[in-house]
Amino acid sequence: MTRSGSGIDGHDDKVRLRTWLRERREALEPADRAAQSRDLARQVLEHVGSTILPTGEGGRSTIAAYLGVAPEPDTIALLTALAPDHDIVVPICEPRYQLSWAAWTPGTPLERSVRAPVGEPGGRRFAFTELTGVRLILVPALGIDQDGQRVGQGGGYYDRFLADHPHDAPNAVPRLGIVYRSELLPAGRVPARPYDQPLHGAFTADGLRLFGARATPV
Repeated sequence: MTRSGSGIDGHDDKVRLRTWLRERREALEPADRAAQSRDLARQVLEHVGSTILPTGEGGRSTIAAYLGVAPEPDTIALLTALAPDHDIVVPICEPRYQLSWAAWTPGTPLERSVRAPVGEPGGRRFAFTELTGVRLILVPALGIDQDGQRVGQGGGYYDRFLADHPHDAPNAVPRLGIVYRSELLPAGRVPARPYDQPLHGAFTADGLRLFGARATPV
């Protein structure tokens, strides 16, 4: 598949790529998914420990993350390890494919979303602009190419969220994807539309690969 700028061909290419990525993810052995999830958590924790200093209210920074649902990489152990030192918020699927954010701590009761197959915390919901001290956004994806373009589940929630917060805006918060090793794709693999906002980088079990101006040397 090749990159298409817009139109039906580009849309169809992305649908086919999404289907292929889902099939590959589902074919991963559970033990492999678990092992990669542990290594992914270690990579994220090392990055956070070396780059993020407390800046928010009470000396704590905020990390916008998500609760992975199998066969996605498991993020619960990661967020549990981050929670003592950082405020964790996770997304809530709102009408018109918008995201709000709610606080998460280990043991937070979850309710199944009425709009997506995910669990969501109850309690107060925040617009992203209401959050303070956000130093990192962890983004789910089925695949990410080395231009930073991502393939999501197709709901459009993160596409809209990322478009509202351009990657090249002044003081843009780093947005880093989380994928299995085989889901980090060559540059140009993901069809991109003019309004698609790339990620700054992606974590795999092998480490963090940065893209564009922040690119990790190969």
